[in-house]
Amino acid sequence: MRWMLKLVYGGTLVGIILMVSLIQVWPRDIFIGQQPQPESRESDSLVRCSAEERANYLEELCGEPDYPDEVTIPPLNHFYADEKHRIVICALPKTGITSWKGFLMKLATGLDKHLGPSHNEENLMKHGVTTVKEGRFPDKYRSYYKFIEVRHPFTRLISAYKDKVFNQTSNKLCMGRVHADFPTWLQFAEYVANGNSSCVNRHWMPYNKLCPICEIKFDAVTKLETISTDVDQLLRRHNFTNKYQFGQLNVRPGVPGKTNEDYLNELPEKVFSKLRKKLSADMETVWV
Repeated sequence: MRWMLKLVYGGTLVGIILMVSLIQVWPRDIFIGQQPQPESRESDSLVRCSAEERANYLEELCGEPDYPDEVTIPPLNHFYADEKHRIVICALPKTGITSWKGFLMKLATGLDKHLGPSHNEENLMKHGVTTVKEGRFPDKYRSYYKFIEVRHPFTRLISAYKDKVFNQTSNKLCMGRVHADFPTWLQFAEYVANGNSSCVNRHWMPYNKLCPICEIKFDAVTKLETISTDVDQLLRRHNFTNKYQFGQLNVRPGVPGKTNEDYLNELPEKVFSKLRKKLSADMETVWV
């Protein structure tokens, strides 16, 4: 297993063996469920292990530790750091990162209230959160508590469609050969599954294209599906006495009454299978 993920993340091989092995365990009706709200209590079946245990699992998947002296933050992505408490997150779009930036501002200031736009770098800096942009990963952050936030790859893709395609009044994404002004969910899924160059965007790019997952030793891997438990663990880990509220920000509803299962069931088997293969590495990384 160690060498498989190393091939997927560190080399040119796509990880055929890993993908094939996962095909038989990915029926479309067993793992897509309603996303739990931050204030809800997750079931024991969702909280399979702690965020720090997931980080250990990720390290095992990456293979024998071989962390380079210099790490490069990929283009189109950032890290965000609470300098006061020495906490830094690798930002993976459509995993709840907007909420995390708002939460880091709360931790840095000690104020449990909305502190302004999370997408504004000046506002983040004003409230104690540094934006670490693409380029060389600063050495000082190696000693910080480093974590990534992930979510189920299919619900991330559905969320990206609702936010970046369905709810946009002016959209240049995924136009390509689509005859309509805006791609349908099926058209969007087909374009992503086929790797269409007109439909590549960081909001649904694979995790390893956005974050140096196997080049940095992360201390925790939090999940949107278990966010309430994971946040509680982080607060206890850093001895925060205040109970800060982790609010969901930038949530797009999509079609009223339409569930994740509905989106998934609209996909023909051929499209679903292609997406399943394309998302295999992300699935193996996070679904523990």
